[in-house]
Amino acid sequence: MAIIAEEGVVRVTASLSRAQEQALKELAAKHKVSVAWLVRYAVDQLVEQGREAQLPLDFARRR
Repeated sequence: MAIIAEEGVVRVTASLSRAQEQALKELAAKHKVSVAWLVRYAVDQLVEQGREAQLPLDFARRR
């Protein structure tokens, strides 16, 4: 689901495992950034990698 939060910004909902949530919280605290910032950073990295090469996506693990 995506919701337009403001002009040019879209809010997206994703489900994470508890382990993923905890890992993100720990990384955010370690680097003094928000979990939202880390998610945006990760999306930017994935988009950039996807432009340059085939991603090693394991669709068997998709949930």
